Amino acid sequence: MELLAEDIRRIEAAGFKLEEFAVERDGVYRLRNVDGHCVFYDPKSRSCKIYDIRPVGCRLYPLVYNGERVEVDKTCPTWDTVPHSEVERLGPYVVKFLEEVKLAKIKIKLRL
Repeated sequence: MELLAEDIRRIEAAGFKLEEFAVERDGVYRLRNVDGHCVFYDPKSRSCKIYDIRPVGCRLYPLVYNGERVEVDKTCPTWDTVPHSEVERLGPYVVKFLEEVKLAKIKIKLRL
């Protein structure tokens, strides 16, 4: 999951270090995966350890941009429970999120 600067600041403010929860790849910071799942996923409780401060991308999921439009990610186990009205309501936020990720990528490249 891609991270915005605001996501990183919020998670760091909770006491986590960037290198503990994120990796930078192709100019974008993403949540680190451990054993095939997000570093913040607790397999015992099957829940997110930072749910209240989770990244924006996690809040928007299972909505994804397929290159042409926003749709529900059919690899999500509960994809069929998302009403079309939610896709319409949150779709613009998915597009805005991706624009912000692209801007962050440009900023990271400029710093290098």
